[in-house]
Amino acid sequence: MKEKGIKQYLQTLQRELWFHGLFNSDILTELESHLLESMERGIRQGLSSEQAEQQALERFGSVRVVVSTFEKERMNSMQKILIAIAIIAGLFFAYVDSRPTWDDTGILAGAILLTCGLIAVIGYQRPWLLALAVGAWIPLRGILVTNNYGSILALIIAFIGAYAGWALRFGIRKTFLFS
Repeated sequence: MKEKGIKQYLQTLQRELWFHGLFNSDILTELESHLLESMERGIRQGLSSEQAEQQALERFGSVRVVVSTFEKERMNSMQKILIAIAIIAGLFFAYVDSRPTWDDTGILAGAILLTCGLIAVIGYQRPWLLALAVGAWIPLRGILVTNNYGSILALIIAFIGAYAGWALRFGIRKTFLFS
């Protein structure tokens, strides 16, 4: 780990937590408290304050590891919610498409594209699964009920939207991480 103090570590951690949408001042205060306690323990064991500080930071782990831990906790719940929303949206789109009075495929295709893109930008991590959750219902119905293989286009549009949203989220993260 690079030599740096607790204050700089906490500033970096705060920026990364904020960037990942995880920042909470209470969390940061608690983390600071744990670091300072670990440093005090090192001093009581006979280390200099610099050595104790470095040891506390090494034991705590890199900023990436800490952020990753918080993100995994949040993402598990968030991923389940987002995939449920995607499935509901896909079923809704299939229902709308099945109505005999509905004949505007362009609007439906745009809605599928935007829904997949938006859910991917929000943070769904597996674009292929997202595309299937939203876009598989129309082709399933089209192939099984009406033998319409052209309805696979809805799935292709879902993949385009999901991967475009994923790429946009990736680009946004890279832009803010390295600026």
